[in-house]
Amino acid sequence: MTHRAFSVFVHRYRDLDYNIRAECVRSIGHWFKKYPEHFLNASYLRYVGWVLSDTNTHVRLEAVRSLSSVYSQVEYTGNLMHFTERFKPRLLEMATSDIELSVRVAVIQVLAAIDTQSLLEEEEREKLCLLVFDEEVKVRKVVGSFVKRVWSENLEERSVLGRRGKGWKNMQERSKERIGLKTLAALLEKWGKVLSKLAGDAEESENGDDMLVNGQEENDSIDGRSRRVSRRKEVLALVGTDKKNRIALAVEALWDEVDLLRDWEEIIDMLLLDHSSGSNESQTQNGAKVNGKELTPPERDTVVDSWRLEEGEETILLEILVTSLRQTKADTGGGKKVCGYP
Repeated sequence: MTHRAFSVFVHRYRDLDYNIRAECVRSIGHWFKKYPEHFLNASYLRYVGWVLSDTNTHVRLEAVRSLSSVYSQVEYTGNLMHFTERFKPRLLEMATSDIELSVRVAVIQVLAAIDTQSLLEEEEREKLCLLVFDEEVKVRKVVGSFVKRVWSENLEERSVLGRRGKGWKNMQERSKERIGLKTLAALLEKWGKVLSKLAGDAEESENGDDMLVNGQEENDSIDGRSRRVSRRKEVLALVGTDKKNRIALAVEALWDEVDLLRDWEEIIDMLLLDHSSGSNESQTQNGAKVNGKELTPPERDTVVDSWRLEEGEETILLEILVTSLRQTKADTGGGKKVCGYP
């Protein structure tokens, strides 16, 4: 029965009627779940990969949905590697710049599932993390859990290094919280710089295209210009809003994922520390004071390298604090959550 059904699928998945195309893709997604030992291989998965570029939104959405359960079947990971490597670029492109919001949200969930099987490269993971600044609320929300995973991994790495430094034993409880804030600020600064570079490159590309059009450059193909226009749209989708509002967008996306963002008192304490000093000893000698404040014994090794903030990270943490206070006020007052500036 399945073989006969698939022979129908092969002839109709490119039907002129998009409803028939969508139904075909929905059916093969059902087969992926019901008969994984037969259908979860590159020979069948490629049909779904091909329709990821379908001109109709419903067909693309069904293609993504058909993949949603594929990567949860960990016993077939080896069968998925060829398909994943071939179609990852298309999935990432859809996540950042598909014209349909529901498709973007669904693709992000698929990419997050792919990452659980360690099939995303670091550069690809970073590109997905940039969506925490996206202009669409639903996109930011759905990518929040993925960003939390990346943050948790970086936190663990930094914590391992922190345990080797001075001051850890005396401040074990607060150490993890402060390393968490340091890690989050460092990641947001890093991703913000990537966005700024992308925006700058896109602007230069647009100016270059204008010059070519005005100069009627004959050697430049229409396809080449189309690719650059598509790339600029992708960048604009990533950048979303101005720099001043980026951190507020990220905090809103991570508000229900990262509990540290709600601890505004800890954020204030972190900001009040003197992060400019070169060593722990220089802060704890001569009366053991930080910014003129007498330290209690558990706080003596106040700033250690594992959570020492750089200048740019301090600025970001301050922006996090401002947004956290606004968000906390909105939650306490029972009002609608607001992001950014009042």
